[in-house]
Amino acid sequence: MANTAQLELLNHCLWNAYARPQAYVPLEGEHIYYFPQGHIEQLEGSMHYGLDQQLSTFCLPEKILCKVMNVELRDEPSTGEMHANITLMPDLDQGEMFVEARRHTSLSKNLLCASVTLSHHQLGVLSVASHALTTQCRFSVIYKPRCCLSLFIINVNKYLEAQNHIIYVGRRFMMTFEDADFAERRFGGTVVAVGEPEWKSIEVEWDENSTLLRPNKVSSWEIEPSKRSIWSSWLRKLKKLVCCACL
Repeated sequence: MANTAQLELLNHCLWNAYARPQAYVPLEGEHIYYFPQGHIEQLEGSMHYGLDQQLSTFCLPEKILCKVMNVELRDEPSTGEMHANITLMPDLDQGEMFVEARRHTSLSKNLLCASVTLSHHQLGVLSVASHALTTQCRFSVIYKPRCCLSLFIINVNKYLEAQNHIIYVGRRFMMTFEDADFAERRFGGTVVAVGEPEWKSIEVEWDENSTLLRPNKVSSWEIEPSKRSIWSSWLRKLKKLVCCACL
């Protein structure tokens, strides 16, 4: 049994390294937060839509607490595309709260409600998640690490750790990216706006230009806040200028 578990872990690490070293793929038994909005962004990055657009109204929690029931790591030999088929089970309490909130409009502030234009594929993502929450059943998502810069499945501990960070306008941060050769590169930036909901609620400006694709909006768990803000940096520069002027 131990050898089987070690083999599975090794296979998991090897697949992850080939797919995208920075990508997080959960292990069976982990508790995670699933962000439907991020899942839709992956679809937008991996598919080209035709005229199958339609207007739909959905109310879902912006994040869904789930337990990982199964993970299947796959690759397509013909295309070389890597993806993980992840089976999730919604948390029982959150499912009950979701059903109750849908019955009472006074609780709708706890839900992510929007009328949006969706393709059939995007509509399917929200329909499946809504059904799973309502009926407390398992559902599967396909994660393609090369098609989406932002992860839409987040380890609970990582999410909770990010909640301890105080994010405000002017706060400096670092963020790690991968280039075409999977080499890590770190970039610094400044928070310029903070909004809601949690998914990509932080608007940022980068310190330097780069050929790498970097988002102008990020989530709190994606960045490493610095201890000093841009204002303290400007203050130090101002003090130096005043000292030089006095000499």
